Amino acid sequence: MAQRVTNSMMISNFNRNLYANTAKMNRFQSQLATNRKIVRLSDDPVGVVKSLNARSRLNSLEQYQRNLSDAQGWLTQSESVVSELNTIVKRVYELSVSMANEVKTPEDRQASAHEIKELMEHVVTLANTTLGDKYLFGGYNVTRAPFEIDATGEMTYNKLNMTDPADRTALLDLDNVISYEIGFGIDMPVSISGVRLMGLDDNNIYSQIKDLYEKASSAQLEDLTPFIDKFQSLQRNVIDLQAEIGGRQNRLDMMSDRFEQNIINYTQMKSDVEDLDQAEAIMNYSMAEAVYRAALGVGGRVLQPTLMDFLK
Repeated sequence: MAQRVTNSMMISNFNRNLYANTAKMNRFQSQLATNRKIVRLSDDPVGVVKSLNARSRLNSLEQYQRNLSDAQGWLTQSESVVSELNTIVKRVYELSVSMANEVKTPEDRQASAHEIKELMEHVVTLANTTLGDKYLFGGYNVTRAPFEIDATGEMTYNKLNMTDPADRTALLDLDNVISYEIGFGIDMPVSISGVRLMGLDDNNIYSQIKDLYEKASSAQLEDLTPFIDKFQSLQRNVIDLQAEIGGRQNRLDMMSDRFEQNIINYTQMKSDVEDLDQAEAIMNYSMAEAVYRAALGVGGRVLQPTLMDFLK
């Protein structure tokens, strides 16, 4: 038996369909106004999840990029200092070779000693180099100059004598460095401790230069030959530090390139989910508007609001 279609049923269906068309037009209009494909969470729940994941990854990658930039600053400054320190040690080595020559007169040694003294003082300046307001080689102590020359003329590191065996254990406990998180679960040391930079005991660069200076300044022509091998050894240590810093810099460069590519990928992923295709949205809106107008026209003809039509 066929179901009787009443006027109220037609009005109800018409209103429901007209509301659906109006809601569709409103959604397309909101998309065009915001230039976003997703205006409300209900528009695309799966897309919202993808978008949030992409945004989270982008935030992490951008933070890692900032960490990489800061780390590069530390390493670049450290590399500059170590390179200059290598130049000093090399020059002192050359002077020790020159002064070990028996032909050299006391006057020649005095002239070389003056240069050695200047180099010795510059070593302290280099060791207390800062990046901004932070000291590079003080370990966790970044707010106070880590290297000082005490009353006896010996170098101290964070108040500990670098050539005193009694302080050796405490100094080794200070062999700590600043690290940055440059990736998920990846920490990289970005500084060199003062213990490694200057060395301890008879491997302390300042102490050896000071010893050479005192012997070169002496009125007696002391044998300076042992200093030749010593400064060769010290230079090898400094070169090893340079190579270590260079390796870290290369790794940071590679990670930075990879992060930049990942940022591009996740940005595209986010754009695919969120960003609106203007041409498609305009076409969809035009189609929805045409359907809406057609529905109004049909409704105006079908639903004649007169008493005679209700009595037919």
